[in-house]
Order: sequence, then C-alpha cells, then structure tokens
Amino acid sequence: MKKLYLSLILLSLVYTQAVSAQQDNRQKGPKSHHFLKMFDTNADGIVTEAEFNTGMQERYQNMDVDRNGIVSMDEFKQYSAKRHKNWQQKKHGKMDLDKNGLISKQEFIDHALKRAERNFNKQDKNQDGQLSQDESAKKHGEKKQRLLEKMDKNQDGQVSRDEHKEMTQRWFKKLDANNDNVVSDDELRARKFH
Repeated sequence: MKKLYLSLILLSLVYTQAVSAQQDNRQKGPKSHHFLKMFDTNADGIVTEAEFNTGMQERYQNMDVDRNGIVSMDEFKQYSAKRHKNWQQKKHGKMDLDKNGLISKQEFIDHALKRAERNFNKQDKNQDGQLSQDESAKKHGEKKQRLLEKMDKNQDGQVSRDEHKEMTQRWFKKLDANNDNVVSDDELRARKFH
C-alpha cells in the first residue's frame, strides 16, 4: 500500500506543479506554461505524446534507483528530499524581492498574504467571500481517492510501471483537447484544472 501512495504522491507533485504554474502564468501574462517547460524537449511550443510519455517514464525511473520497477519508501524519500530542496530554493527566490539573499519579515508576510488570498479565492467556489465547511473540506480528500482508484487498476495496493504508464497516457489524452497527439500552450491555457 505504501508503494501505491508513493506513486500517487509523485503524480500529485507533477500535477500540482503544472496547476500552480498555470495559475501563475495567467496572472503574469504570456510566459510558457510549466507543463511545456517540463515536457517540451525540443522547445517547439507543443508537447507531443512521445515527449510526454518519455518525460513521465524518466521521472519514474529517476525515483526507481534500484530499477526493480517499484518505487520504495526510501527511494521516494530521497527523490522527494531533492525536489523539496529545489522547491525551497525557488520559493526563497520568489520571497526575496530585494534579492539580497535574505527574506525580511515584511517580504515573508507579503508573500504569505498573496498566497493566502489565492488559496482562499480558489476554495471559495461561490465567490461569496466566505468558506463554508463543505468548500474547505473537499480540497484534497476526494481527489486523492479518485486518483488512487484510477491508478491502481487491478486493486492490488501497488502501482506497477504498466499502471503508471497507462495513467500517464490517460492524462495526456485529457490535455490533448483536439486529439492531434500534441499538447499546445493554447490547450493548456484553455483547460481548467480543479
């Protein structure tokens, strides 16, 4: 069961990064979507199914250090620690507005307020300026359960390489709105992630 959750967490990390980047890009203007940065290996502004599949398999292989087809808890912790360190460095850079290498109390507070406002607005589905118990409770629980069920097709409590590959192909097809086997920046920007 732990191995299943590791794969689930990996997918959640990738999905969350893509969603966060999409929201940031909407606010900042015409920058490349994070999905493109992750998977558009030839920098032509689109992600082919081959590029996507290759990228997802590389991520899985990077985690599977002993190459046994399953990501162990230790392997995941190691991969996650490295990703977290990179994320922390990036976050520090965003918060350090005067670029002096230090985060002042005011920089920290300003960053926290912006993030809190974005999160609040995202959860406030009816945009009434208040979060009901229902709005705040649904944030993660239902998504994780659905994702888990989708990934573990044979319900054995683990996500095999084949199950992971099948899930990534379904994800790509969902993003490829016009079914041309290519995910463009326009398709990414038009898609609403929930």
